[in-house]
Amino acid sequence: MREYFRSFTSSRKARTFISVRTREDNLSLYRRSRTENSRECPNLPLNLLVEVTSKCNLACKMCNIHHDDRSGITMENALLEATFELARTAVVVSPYGLGEPLLHPRIAEIIEKYKSLGLSVGLTTNAMLLSESMSKGLIVNGLDHLAISIDAAEPVLFSEIRRGADLEKISDNIMTLNRLKASLQSKNPALVLNVVVQASNFHQLPQIVQLADKWNVPFIAFVPVATHKHISEIQDEALGPWLTHEKGIIERCHREAEARGISIDTQRVNYVLNGSDWENVYRETIPCPEPFRFMGIRANGDIFPCCNWDVTEPIARISTSSDLSLSDLERAWQSQAWQDLRERVISQDYPELCKSCMAKFTRPLLDEYLAQ
Repeated sequence: MREYFRSFTSSRKARTFISVRTREDNLSLYRRSRTENSRECPNLPLNLLVEVTSKCNLACKMCNIHHDDRSGITMENALLEATFELARTAVVVSPYGLGEPLLHPRIAEIIEKYKSLGLSVGLTTNAMLLSESMSKGLIVNGLDHLAISIDAAEPVLFSEIRRGADLEKISDNIMTLNRLKASLQSKNPALVLNVVVQASNFHQLPQIVQLADKWNVPFIAFVPVATHKHISEIQDEALGPWLTHEKGIIERCHREAEARGISIDTQRVNYVLNGSDWENVYRETIPCPEPFRFMGIRANGDIFPCCNWDVTEPIARISTSSDLSLSDLERAWQSQAWQDLRERVISQDYPELCKSCMAKFTRPLLDEYLAQ
């Protein structure tokens, strides 16, 4: 695998790319090349995931951040400034990563900067730091989407899964955010609950739907837990077709959600519970769009071609020194290592890392940019 995720500095060969001047140009180039299933990638990334900090205030038992030596870092200003430049032709930016974004002392200012560039901006948070002043900053500075991680409806189990978290405090924080949205006459940030579904919390999923109703959250994303081999304590949390009674719980979730006007996504959980063959699921879909539209930038300068950050070696690694510029990010995007990966994706000759991602039903089943 390593040869497909090596640093771009190991190969200076790169193709000639069309100059991208505007966001509209970028979208047009992307749509044309993907519609034609071209091996070229003339566009710059449309989706940016910018890990402004890899620090976290919790110790969630299933989270990989506590097993990663790239944790505990705040992104250097030079790299952050370079992402602002790259964002001028992007569509969506998510200024978070494995860390808790509300720990960044300038998070509201960062959101304001991205919004000033015409981007859609969203965060995922554990909501422990969602104070009244923080909530007001997110609203006033134009945050579009806020996903809140909630993995149980009962305080004891919640604190066992999300160590250091307090469900009652999070509930109060969400209610405060909603009050401020009403007083400021703002519909944004739109709220989502992210639920990592695992064996120990499955029985509480319908109660989480009820919490979403209480908190005025209109959408819930249920995702199956990733049981990383190096995290021993979550191995018995895996989902699979052996959980025969849980399908009834999923059906109950849908009934509860429909009665409350809440949308829920259980697609990935259903694939896992049904023991679906990932090759069959993805055979009739488009090639994975992520290496052609996505750039993930970790706080330490590691660059990834998708949101699967479990890989040890990034596809590129850049210096975060003060002379860093936009061109460094563009060279990473145009590097031979990235082109090698795109070639394999187009040929449906996926590297093992990609296959492991698909086996978890993580990679996209459609491309929303082509559906427009």
